[in-house]
Amino acid sequence: MRKVFPVADPEEPVLEAAKKMVEHEYGAVLILSDDGTLSGIMTERDVLRAVAEGKDIAQIPVKDLMKKTTVVVHKDVPVRLVLQLFGAYKVRRMPVTDDDGRVIGVISSTDVVYEAIPKVLHPLAGRIGDAMKPAEEVEDSVPSAARYFASKKVDGALAGGKLISERSVIRALLDSTKPSERAERVIYVPPEMNLRNASILMKLNKIRFVMNDNNYAFTRDIAIAATERAEFTMKSYILIKTKPGFEKEIAEKASSLKSNIVSIEYVAGPYDLVLTALTGPQEEVKDLLIPLLRDKEQVVDTLTLVVLGEKYLGGSGE
Repeated sequence: MRKVFPVADPEEPVLEAAKKMVEHEYGAVLILSDDGTLSGIMTERDVLRAVAEGKDIAQIPVKDLMKKTTVVVHKDVPVRLVLQLFGAYKVRRMPVTDDDGRVIGVISSTDVVYEAIPKVLHPLAGRIGDAMKPAEEVEDSVPSAARYFASKKVDGALAGGKLISERSVIRALLDSTKPSERAERVIYVPPEMNLRNASILMKLNKIRFVMNDNNYAFTRDIAIAATERAEFTMKSYILIKTKPGFEKEIAEKASSLKSNIVSIEYVAGPYDLVLTALTGPQEEVKDLLIPLLRDKEQVVDTLTLVVLGEKYLGGSGE
């Protein structure tokens, strides 16, 4: 969690609170009671919604925009469960509380990507391409971009050929510039890169977005995708012997399956292909094999080697 985060008074103008967000590089301000408990939260999207509606954010108070309920998490909750909460609620951030309900920090999807995913996710689990979505083009002006983000549940868009976020629009609003002039820093990554490596790369470059062509993934997208993969602790090697000439066809069929098949290799010997797959208790190896084995004339034999982790063995190691 982050122990330093922006805090706003319910009576202060929204504009001043928005400046705090930009100064702290954080997408929300918390409103706390005198005893340190949470009274509300105001996000970048709340600010842009007010701008889109033509409200004067220099005049309206924070209390008019803040939400009084949000998802919070106790400080002692395991990181893996925090990741599951991000996946379940699709939020960007959660205040962290102590035993007395006082807010002592905030954990965001960016914190999860930077710190949690490298610790809890299997090195081969998931592909960044599965977390990506297309970025739509918007007019490169604050009013148009504000209306777009206020009406869509998205984290990024293209303006002037550059990727912008809600923060880009707020920065442009405060600086009297165009959103494209406050575009997000991004790096381009291959879609087959695994989620863990993508997270490490994002932390090293201190960025919140990655792209491939005009598709992007925000840290929230990656946290949600990682949730679906965090329980995959079984690694399986599926060896397949095909009839002559069917190797490529079976490999293509395997690559079209879910992304828990993380590699496909051609080999020489008694078998022709080796698939490496990550599976969990809800998705057994046989469920992966069934689509491949339907065409009996193509597959001669298969052999599966399963590596069981401590979760299945009840031990303290592999």
